[in-house]
Amino acid sequence: MKKAALLYISLLLFYSCNENIPVNPTDEVPCNKSAYSDFSENDVLKGRIRVKLKSEPSGEVLVRSANGEISTAIRSLDGVASTLKITRMERTFPYAGKYEERTRKEGLHLWYDLWFSEETASTRAADEVSVFNDIEVATPIVKIEFYGAPDHWNDVLFDAKTRASYPFNDPDLSKMWSYNNPGTESWQAKGADIRLFDVWNTFNGHPDIIIANVDGGIFVDHPDLKDNIWVNSGEIADNGIDDDGNGYIDDVYGYNFVSNTGQITPHRHGTHVAGIIAAKTNNGVGIAGIAGGNGTADSGVKLMSCQVFAHSPSDITQDVVAANMGEAIKYAADNGAIISQNSWGYAVNTKAGSSYIDPSHKAAIDYFVKYAGCDNSGNQLPNSPMKGGIVLFASGNAHSDDPRVSAPADYEKVIGVAAVGPDYKKPYYSNYGDFIDISAPGGIYGSAYGGIFSTTITEYGDYEYRYGTSMACPHVSAVAALVIEKNGVGKRSFTAKQLEEVLMLSAYEIDSYNPEYVGMLGAGCVNASGALNLDTLLVPKFQILSNPVSDGTFTFKVNSADLSGDALLSFINGTGSLVLRKTLTITRFKPVSIDISALAAGYYTLLYEMDGNEIREKIIKY
Repeated sequence: MKKAALLYISLLLFYSCNENIPVNPTDEVPCNKSAYSDFSENDVLKGRIRVKLKSEPSGEVLVRSANGEISTAIRSLDGVASTLKITRMERTFPYAGKYEERTRKEGLHLWYDLWFSEETASTRAADEVSVFNDIEVATPIVKIEFYGAPDHWNDVLFDAKTRASYPFNDPDLSKMWSYNNPGTESWQAKGADIRLFDVWNTFNGHPDIIIANVDGGIFVDHPDLKDNIWVNSGEIADNGIDDDGNGYIDDVYGYNFVSNTGQITPHRHGTHVAGIIAAKTNNGVGIAGIAGGNGTADSGVKLMSCQVFAHSPSDITQDVVAANMGEAIKYAADNGAIISQNSWGYAVNTKAGSSYIDPSHKAAIDYFVKYAGCDNSGNQLPNSPMKGGIVLFASGNAHSDDPRVSAPADYEKVIGVAAVGPDYKKPYYSNYGDFIDISAPGGIYGSAYGGIFSTTITEYGDYEYRYGTSMACPHVSAVAALVIEKNGVGKRSFTAKQLEEVLMLSAYEIDSYNPEYVGMLGAGCVNASGALNLDTLLVPKFQILSNPVSDGTFTFKVNSADLSGDALLSFINGTGSLVLRKTLTITRFKPVSIDISALAAGYYTLLYEMDGNEIREKIIKY
């Protein structure tokens, strides 16, 4: 980060760069060429930016005003606080009680949100603040949207003659083609589903598994959801006290990050996503969630409502959005969730080829992946069924392969989910691309029942059809919960990395149905039956996909995180001579093809080296 002399900071702020300003040769003051000049002010929140400090402030950070001068306890900001008209400054990730130790260890205590006059453009303010020596990051806060749209609500059941034999007694189960697609309707193809029925009687969700629904607030009193809502046993409702010392007051079912209260308010989108995951199964009411249990009291996963969307009090069709999504993801990790379900994202049309992801969101995702299910030292908690967490994001509905409209689903530590329809094909809306990790049913618009049927709020009839990658993502989250139930509940040492491997390697092929999108819909469609029948001990770390090689192209795939990254690939012939060497950047689960047509026919030893790890395989080339 460039140094700036405090003597000249006030001259630089909010004025054009003046190359004639005298500066000390040891201090470099950059011309203000905006890092965010290609952001539209419509993309970001007004009057608010986010900063990360390089070190902890010496005193308590408070916005004080005296004699027209504003101070914050951060020296460089004090120099411009009055010019910016700073009104408020708070930690982005609040004090975390018993988890403050790891919060500080990961540097999350250094993030602050800063409020100022809306007269100044947020992009400009972020640029100006970023030059200060004690600021590591300064960024505007991008606006968020969710990825699901309503279709029809509470339509009639399919005709009885089209029904399969259903394993549970939920009356609207026949509407849920994504679980078991009979292929009897004109818009269906048999088997275009998540292959759930084959394993559902055995694995249907366990209460030790907590899924954070980072979305609109769940309708916690919905008759089909109330039995599977997470309850914070250490908190007493409505007493205005942080009883469990986690830094949040009255967070009984989760927390409302829109209103900054423990009061969860029902939201249409968030409730729909929740029902796909964990509507109570076999209760004779409405629908069945994928991980909603089997009707007994000790079955079904628990849903934690991390509310980041709320309906406007004056207009239910409009939404109020929390500015701090990262806080919600971190809260989930600190309070027992091991799956973070996110059917939202943002699209900033930057000039760069890569997407923009709020760096504080990256920090929160990294934190969840590392610490979910773990103590302050990163060791698995005794009551957690998995070490570490997984974070899933819907990829978006722009029918685009541009990662800039799929953030944060394109982040490497996230499982990015695209949608498929009831005919195995990518619906018109779903994003696609080489950053997609996996696909799942997201529904289609235009057929009477082609959407995804799930729970909703009372104003829309308690149940409705919706479609979008918002609906695809919770299918994957719920199947992930079933995999944890089999491999982690009552056991030790099952990890989030193993879970990812199972999900990706068990997905079934859909490229042949989507010739225009080959390699752009991830590993395939999520497959509950395949995932639950895959032995985690037999998951290969390194897969050769073409051996013998007859067409001159050698193809392989890496499934282990330990083998992903910058790798060295060598071919050694039968006499021990090195005949081909390539340096490659390897992404897990993505097939890699190497042209070896120049090599003579014969036997070769493949040597794969990455960060001290070695794989040796015998290859035959014809």
